[in-house]
Amino acid sequence: MADRPARTYQVTNSTALFGPRCRIFFRSSAPAGSVVLINVNSSPVRALLTDSPLNGDLLDAQLVIAYL
Repeated sequence: MADRPARTYQVTNSTALFGPRCRIFFRSSAPAGSVVLINVNSSPVRALLTDSPLNGDLLDAQLVIAYL
């Protein structure tokens, strides 16, 4: 089985949780549609990986926000 290359993601809906100045970038080799756990300011959050390009090789990721 071939290894999947790591891709770079930017979270585009982080303002609600982390404020307008927080830009979140991370790398993952998980396929699009996966939900991955990342740490932001020492807080674990889940992000949904998409295959939507933002700029060049940068892809979009969305925070999974669940209010209980």
